[in-house]
Amino acid sequence: MNLGAWVVAAPAVTVVPAGPVRLRLAAPASKSVTNRALLVAALAAGVSRLRGPGVSDDALAMRGAVTALGARVDDDGDDWVVTGTGGRPHTPKGPIDAGLSGTTLRFATAAGALAPAPVTITGEPGLLRRPIGPLSDALRSLGAHVTDNDGRPPVTVGGGLRGGEATVDASTSSQYASALLLAAPCASGDIQLRVEGSTAQAYIDLTTDLMRRWGADVERHASTWTVRAGGYTARDEVIEYDASAAAHLFGLAAATGGEVTVTNARPVRQPDAALPELLATMGATVTRNGDAVTVRGPQRLSPVDVDLGAMPDQVTTVAALAALAPGRSQLRGVAVVRGHETDRLRALATELAKLGVRVEERADGLEVDGGRARGPARLATYDDHRLAMAFTAIAARVPAITVEHPGCVTKTYPHFWTDLAAGGVQLARP
Repeated sequence: MNLGAWVVAAPAVTVVPAGPVRLRLAAPASKSVTNRALLVAALAAGVSRLRGPGVSDDALAMRGAVTALGARVDDDGDDWVVTGTGGRPHTPKGPIDAGLSGTTLRFATAAGALAPAPVTITGEPGLLRRPIGPLSDALRSLGAHVTDNDGRPPVTVGGGLRGGEATVDASTSSQYASALLLAAPCASGDIQLRVEGSTAQAYIDLTTDLMRRWGADVERHASTWTVRAGGYTARDEVIEYDASAAAHLFGLAAATGGEVTVTNARPVRQPDAALPELLATMGATVTRNGDAVTVRGPQRLSPVDVDLGAMPDQVTTVAALAALAPGRSQLRGVAVVRGHETDRLRALATELAKLGVRVEERADGLEVDGGRARGPARLATYDDHRLAMAFTAIAARVPAITVEHPGCVTKTYPHFWTDLAAGGVQLARP
């Protein structure tokens, strides 16, 4: 069994600090873009090609969902070739299993609403605890028939979207807005969508940029989007790098005083692509050479006071680094992460406390008094891929740290442990 396989299958892994981490590698393809492109290709008329999609648990769940809705997805080397439904999804024979993929749950729910007969979307227990109510309400206002479990999955949808006006509260997930927008070109009439609540706007922009590339007519006026009925046209789409995965790699450099270069980090819309700039405020040196971005960690990290509302997923990385930075860090604007794979704020406070780090939970963030993290400690990941990768940065610096359930990284970055080991990071069985 190779290293990546045993780590993914292991109940826990210990990262053995061996000095500054030095890596030069390509980050995996973006899960966020892969799943958006898969759905649009499935709704398009004709045959599309996704070049170099990200192959992760989340992407495979989305691939299964669009296949169940009538699209055909074939492998061609490293590409996926998608034969679309022309905006007319089929009704599958049984429920669609989204696994633990929140993106698949939300996007398949909106696409399923276009089907003529009821489509049920369900998933694993962790997914069934996540809310779906705001999306259900907006789909009902657009003419779909929707039932859910008191605002949570499983959800059953269908009957088509007639168009018209809808409002969605995206304060707990920008994906509610993205899901509605992605399905909107295939409605019977134009849709005007008003988005309420503080949300990660850049992810909605990522969605609408992709929609336009596939031929959709989308206009924005303040917090309202107008989408004209007319569907999508098939095309070839090169899937960009995953800025969220790269952020965890850069976190390793910052934590250990090392150097990590991601070779395929061309400028993109993904909000997590801004993390290197934040690392610079914590003392890291950041350089770009073409598509290659390099982060060199400092000998001593500086604390940070930052609103992470634009890139809430990275509260995991920044909190881990704050635990290593002498002084008080304030992380704000991320109340939304309490509804992610787990309550990430509570999980971070609980696990960092095991390292002797004082952490205070706020309603929308954390206050971290860093610089005194120490082992031994066994850190729970709560089946949360981002917590596992963030805690690895601490473990690469602080001796005697064990990370539980390392296999959860397959949700978005299946080769995380293999990539680290190839760069000299030492991994051991506890």
